[in-house]
Amino acid sequence: MTDGREFLRSELLAVAEAVVPDQRPVVTHDPGPVNPGVLFDGRGSATVCRVTVETGNPRSPDPAAAVEAAAGALRARGWTADVAPPESGHYRVAASRAGFEVAVHAWSADWRITFTGETPVVS
Repeated sequence: MTDGREFLRSELLAVAEAVVPDQRPVVTHDPGPVNPGVLFDGRGSATVCRVTVETGNPRSPDPAAAVEAAAGALRARGWTADVAPPESGHYRVAASRAGFEVAVHAWSADWRITFTGETPVVS
């Protein structure tokens, strides 16, 4: 479980740094392994890790360019990445690789771009 979490964390940080190279990305959420369905479906010891990284350029925010750059950086690192059509100023990328899932979000009303990833479920 630790290897998957470390892999995901390092991938999110690397992609965030590639998207906004003049800023230092920050891990804003990394609580460690959690059991996603213990109260609902009885998976017992099944665990997953979720990690969130944020970055952005407050001097020249461009959410459309940021999500395109994120998709390109993810693809260059071996991820399958799809850019969703923008909705009301919300720009998104969904990416996957070997059971790992990543969602990238940027908004026209905010200069930050958020990268959230999840490891595969491990029993």
